[in-house]
Amino acid sequence: MKTEVHCFLRVLGVNQGMWLKQQKNPPKSVSVSISPSAEIVEGDSVTLSCSSDSNPPALNFSWFKENQSLAVGSGQSFIISSFNSRHSGRYYCEAQNQHGSQRSASVSVSVKESSSSLIRVTVGITAAVVLTSVMLLVFFGLLIRR
Repeated sequence: MKTEVHCFLRVLGVNQGMWLKQQKNPPKSVSVSISPSAEIVEGDSVTLSCSSDSNPPALNFSWFKENQSLAVGSGQSFIISSFNSRHSGRYYCEAQNQHGSQRSASVSVSVKESSSSLIRVTVGITAAVVLTSVMLLVFFGLLIRR
């Protein structure tokens, strides 16, 4: 007596003559991170980084400042060296692959006034008050003598 044993391996998708495809999609979950994450002092270098989840990965990144129509930068990171109040505002990135694009939420980036700036303003205001007081004293002194 002859015995035959047959084994059959069935792999999902292969048995019907097709392979499972990886899903291709445009970027999603696009977000911006800021470095340094602490307070930004005038003169600091600030780096904005864009990340996204997509298949295939996003290859093109554009940076925008709200209320400006043109991109202010490109690349996964956007570096602002010597940050000052002119650079303050809301920034967002747009990630793009061959299946589409998606923009991040905007993040607020602002400069903290340095203590030297505050000291200059305080000294300026104090000098103006003292000068005004001296001028008023001189003026009233001249009026009384007449």
